[in-house]
Amino acid sequence: VSATVNPLARLVTVTLAEPGRARLTWGATGTPVLTLVGDSLSAQHRFLMTRLRANTSYTLEAHVEGSSASPVRTPLEVGALPPNLAAATFTATGTPTLPVAVIEIVSATGLVGLLMVEDGQIVGHLPISSGSLFGATRRANGQFVLLDPLHGLVVQTAGGEEVTRLPHPSAALVTPYGRIHHDVIATPRNTLLFIANETQLVGADSIVGEALWEWTPETNLVVKRWSSFTELDWNTLKGSRSTTGNWLHGNGINIGPRGNVVMSLRNADHVISIAPDWSRIEWRLGGPTGTLTLPEADRFWGQHYVSEPTAGRVLVFDNGFDRPGAAFSRAIEYAIDPVARAATKVWEYRPSPDIYAALVGSARRLSNGNTVALFGMLTGQSASTGPITAHEVTPTGTVVWRLNAGGTLTRLYRVTPMSTIAGEVPGTFRSAR
Repeated sequence: VSATVNPLARLVTVTLAEPGRARLTWGATGTPVLTLVGDSLSAQHRFLMTRLRANTSYTLEAHVEGSSASPVRTPLEVGALPPNLAAATFTATGTPTLPVAVIEIVSATGLVGLLMVEDGQIVGHLPISSGSLFGATRRANGQFVLLDPLHGLVVQTAGGEEVTRLPHPSAALVTPYGRIHHDVIATPRNTLLFIANETQLVGADSIVGEALWEWTPETNLVVKRWSSFTELDWNTLKGSRSTTGNWLHGNGINIGPRGNVVMSLRNADHVISIAPDWSRIEWRLGGPTGTLTLPEADRFWGQHYVSEPTAGRVLVFDNGFDRPGAAFSRAIEYAIDPVARAATKVWEYRPSPDIYAALVGSARRLSNGNTVALFGMLTGQSASTGPITAHEVTPTGTVVWRLNAGGTLTRLYRVTPMSTIAGEVPGTFRSAR
């Protein structure tokens, strides 16, 4: 058993007398029992054991699948959290659909990177070099990808072992893409789609817009897929926050059911859908040049995060930044009718009393129809009400789980519910501990 960069994970090597398929199971009093099985017939297996909890005495059990031989058991003591992790606190109530909340940290005293939280306890941490984590995803092969402010896109295991990286451009390194920012997602092909700045001259103005690029880490192939300058016009699509140095402020991308890409452009209060073949913008929602009608009361303002959970339904985290008349944030879902050129609000979650989070936030739809919404701003930041809290709500608006953040945490970007960190699933011990 050896330590990893993630202080709540361990690398476990299981050696067999002859080739076989090994299984590792671990658990402790008051924790879930979890298990991993080897993916090959081998005499030696390496397992990444995750979701460990501080100050806990674990039992590890290894055995050979299909063998009647007794399993081998060994104890494992997990000590205290490092001080910077111990100072970040969470309080959980209710029961979430998925056990692990993966949280991107924008700001916290002495703490950066990606947190994994279960039952209100930190069960994993992947650090970045410094600053804010504005983008993280997990690939189909279990690798995590973090958007590091210094190093660019860093691909790593759940234990924190770096696999590869795609660097930011710099004075010493010219890249075809601009600075990577605000989102990266894994595609169905296990490639990575990311937002990068793109600068072009429009008349006499040097305008910083957005581009979407696709990266294949295994070959290091990087392909430009889309540019905001192709169909969007600096002269007509300007929001109150648009500047030459930050025209659109792309802050979220997701792949829809048809292979289309939905994208949030915060500075223009705009959400767009890009065709699966990248040939055109299919529709524009909100902002000064929207192509879909939308009642004024249902507009979003300064939004973060967008997805299309089912065909023709778009889910947005509406921060309500500069909303006329009232300051509140919500998750809001629209039905999109491209033929009638209309968008209709079909669902929203607005806490009572209201919570206003001026920046950050997410709204993620789960497979059972529930939605997990994050209100990520501390009380008083940019006039936000606080608290920093994530709610899982049913389609009827019932809160079934709540996670409040405190301690040294001051701003969180997104919460992503996950069933597993490194492929582990619920298990049972073969013998009494």
